[in-house]
Amino acid sequence: MMYALNDLLTKMGAPETKDKGHMRWHYFDKDNNEIAGFAEVTLLEGGKRLVAELQHLRHNYEDEMRQVHDQYSESFYMHAERTGMHYKVTKIAFDGEEYAHPQKSVIELGLSLFHSRALDISILMVEQAFNKQDILSPALNEGPRFRDVPPLKSSRKKESWGLVVPFRPRDASRIPANH
Repeated sequence: MMYALNDLLTKMGAPETKDKGHMRWHYFDKDNNEIAGFAEVTLLEGGKRLVAELQHLRHNYEDEMRQVHDQYSESFYMHAERTGMHYKVTKIAFDGEEYAHPQKSVIELGLSLFHSRALDISILMVEQAFNKQDILSPALNEGPRFRDVPPLKSSRKKESWGLVVPFRPRDASRIPANH
């Protein structure tokens, strides 16, 4: 199966790799080596090859079948080579299964898995950057997540502040009048 570079990178959630040549996400739990994750996408040899790797180690993980695993590892590897203007995925492997010369359905599944797991790792990485404490075992009943940030001076009662996630503005003309 042949893919344009933009299509492959977008499906993996790493379109910036085209310009930067490399994207990496990672986090770790300093107290428990069984909890860590990294994901990376790299263009090699001037863009002749594309390699994506992911490893996510979890502890006390509940899977889709509601089984709890003491230790659980998610993995991903993909190798693609440029042929003319497109890339051919020559090898893909995830969660212990390796596919040489994979079919389109396997490639699409693998790209989706990489994207969702890399997003998971990215979220934990950002959370770790904002919260230097143990991100995976937050203290209960301690108030707002960002409790160390003092509120702005105001005549109102006590205020709490959190993280604001920006979204693109909507086209107001498309919103129905009854909303």
